[in-house]
Amino acid sequence: MRAMNERPPLTVRANTLRVSREALAARLAAEDRVATRPTTWTPEGLVAERAAGAPGQWRAFVDGACAVQDESSMLVARLLEARPGETVIDACAAPGTKTTHLAQLMDNRGRIVALDPQPARLHRVSAAAARLGVSIVQTIEGTVQELVSSYAPRADAVLVDAPCTNLGVLRRNPEVKWRRRPEDIANSAARQSEILGAAATLVKAGGRLVYATCSPEPEENEAIIAAFLRAQPAWRLDAPADFPLPLEADGYLRTRPDRHGMDGFTAVRLRRA
Repeated sequence: MRAMNERPPLTVRANTLRVSREALAARLAAEDRVATRPTTWTPEGLVAERAAGAPGQWRAFVDGACAVQDESSMLVARLLEARPGETVIDACAAPGTKTTHLAQLMDNRGRIVALDPQPARLHRVSAAAARLGVSIVQTIEGTVQELVSSYAPRADAVLVDAPCTNLGVLRRNPEVKWRRRPEDIANSAARQSEILGAAATLVKAGGRLVYATCSPEPEENEAIIAAFLRAQPAWRLDAPADFPLPLEADGYLRTRPDRHGMDGFTAVRLRRA
């Protein structure tokens, strides 16, 4: 709990469609007096050790050379292993941080369908893509459950960064500690199961799905996946053999503020037969 009360690091992702991590570090130091160090596990991240002004005021941010993103979030996007030319669905896309990261990993080639039911939040996805020079994102207003009945082509990969209790990011949202109620976890799990079930139908044979939350609670993660796999024999766990941050024995990616200095994410990759 001590780590949850500490100030979180300010981490940015180099937009490798426009600049290397090394060139971004040099720009930030020269233009905005921001001293950085490379992230530990991801090749595109920089941790700001000393910063002048808010990131939104940095020239490198304004012209699309970087995006604010915690290293844990970068690892979740990387777990999907999105490739150039693929069709990818980001089922819970707003505000677009992972959406645009996926576009980078795809070298801005292919197609990303980004979903959110709220127009204002979906606009943030479009704005982030425009600022970063990403052209392969198609935004659709609606939920993944609504998309199932109308979306004909099947995706190579789907990211489900599911809405959750946010108990893994308390240091960024300390007010959550006072707002959460015991029943919130069960309510969240019911919604997550519905989203996962719908998202899975959009994946083609042999395709991949990453399920992630910023919560450490088993009811929102392992229990959801276990129930899904019992009901869907065509799916299996698909832990990559070589991943920057070693996965745990059960195949899950788990990041923690106290262990890694990152936000608390839980994620797992599945594959359809």
